[in-house]
Amino acid sequence: MPKQVNVLFVIPPYFNLDDFISKDRTNVLPAFTMPYGVLSLDAYIKARCEASVETAILDLNVPLAQILGQPGVSQDQVLAMLNNEVAKALTCFQADIVGVSALFNSSFRYIEDIATVVKQALPNVLVTAGGGLPSAAFDRMLGYCPSIDAVCKGEGEIPLADLIDTDDRSALLESHQSWITRSGLAVGKQPGHTFVQNLDDIPPLDYRTIDLNHYNSRSIDKRYIGMKKREMAIHTSRGCPFLCVFCSNPSLHGRAVRTMSVDRVEAEVKRMRDEFGLTVLMIEDDHFFHDKERAKDVLRRLIDLDIRIEFPNGVAVYAIDDEVAELFAKAGVSTVALAVESGSDYVLDHLIKKPLKKKLIKPAVEALRRHGVQSHVFIVIGLPGEMDEHRQETLEMMIDSGFDWAHIYCAIPIFGSRLYDICADNGYIENSNPLDFINTKSVIRAPGVDPDAIADIAYHMNLVANFVENHNMKIENYSTAIKYFKNVCEKYPDHAFGQYFLGMACKLSGMDLASADKCMKKFNEIVASDEWWRSKAVKYGLLKSPVEG
Repeated sequence: MPKQVNVLFVIPPYFNLDDFISKDRTNVLPAFTMPYGVLSLDAYIKARCEASVETAILDLNVPLAQILGQPGVSQDQVLAMLNNEVAKALTCFQADIVGVSALFNSSFRYIEDIATVVKQALPNVLVTAGGGLPSAAFDRMLGYCPSIDAVCKGEGEIPLADLIDTDDRSALLESHQSWITRSGLAVGKQPGHTFVQNLDDIPPLDYRTIDLNHYNSRSIDKRYIGMKKREMAIHTSRGCPFLCVFCSNPSLHGRAVRTMSVDRVEAEVKRMRDEFGLTVLMIEDDHFFHDKERAKDVLRRLIDLDIRIEFPNGVAVYAIDDEVAELFAKAGVSTVALAVESGSDYVLDHLIKKPLKKKLIKPAVEALRRHGVQSHVFIVIGLPGEMDEHRQETLEMMIDSGFDWAHIYCAIPIFGSRLYDICADNGYIENSNPLDFINTKSVIRAPGVDPDAIADIAYHMNLVANFVENHNMKIENYSTAIKYFKNVCEKYPDHAFGQYFLGMACKLSGMDLASADKCMKKFNEIVASDEWWRSKAVKYGLLKSPVEG
């Protein structure tokens, strides 16, 4: 009879708690996405291990989002709640191995607390860490988190299966190329990847292990807000050959691209639709168009499935031509996020090292629009060496290209990225304590880059591109504009520009004058009581200045 091994996966918070406690007006609500990597581990070890494996998944982002919606919650209360959730999970599930799965820098601050709670409850349990953050920062993770026993480098399916099946876990952790411990660090061990080369070898994921209702708001196409849907994600490939400066993907998945077969993609999506009610498919590949012919074959297979599709992670602009845009439309793709990052050829070529020319951006957007596919854009500002003129070029590109929405981020030196190495080597990171890393805030001070100024510029670009120069307003596509502005106002009721432009869109559409009056009343209340918003309204021409008035 095979031995029984119980594995508890814990996903720490991946967004900045402090912003929400302090009600920072520039905070960004996270897009909750299903823990696809953990689900892949779960499916693999259950199918491939000789041992009998039972698992449980605790995603701490779910209760955290719920408690942050309550008024007057303190940071201490939130942290205590998180610890209680971990302790409660351990009373319900007697774990032999606990795996903490963390993607982002901002999760660092929570990991030791989680591991400590585990060790207090079950002193002999093996506590491991994996995912993008521990994989890239394994030495810091073991240094700052004494309750973590070992870290997995890169993808964890095979290393975790090997750990479960061994009769001597301590020996395997020292000998396995993908596991690293403190004793391994002490003798100079450098962990390496152990990849599943054929992604078809990963069994179908068991979505019953999570509550899918918690992961139903990832969609970036705001025209469908309020409609019944079931969002689910798929990663049809892993790896990316590029070395964009801010990306840490190669440290986790490597640069060689590995794929599911087209048959497997089709079968998996059909199963998601038929067994779990999928209506919106999120294709979350890092580089879906690595093999353009394969990508087109995947789209052709999805045409008859009667689902809606989005690409929320960003696709390569150079791959989009009229044929691809038409295939998108036929397959049910409603919105594509374009991985542009900058509107400056200098920044793209010399700083990011991205294989993209600015002249390709607008034709791609126009091709998508001809076929009824919306385009979003990802922009990153604040890279060392980027100057004001480059950021102005980027803003002008956004206005000229006609995106439906822009997502503007401050450059963050993520562990495992070239940007982190550049910043660390040159002393550009203002606070190098990994426990203080925040995903949404600029921490880089370098030539041409002041972190406070970069945050202000990012918000300025957001107000201009998404509100003042909103493309759908310009082309009188008010129904779409209303959906996007309404989404802003529902998330941030005191967003003055959201209220103003929602009111204007309702008024100009001629269909909802009552809502227009309501929004304008709310706008006037906000600017009357909030000097910051009032100054922005004057600056961008929504209000007359006191001198003019």
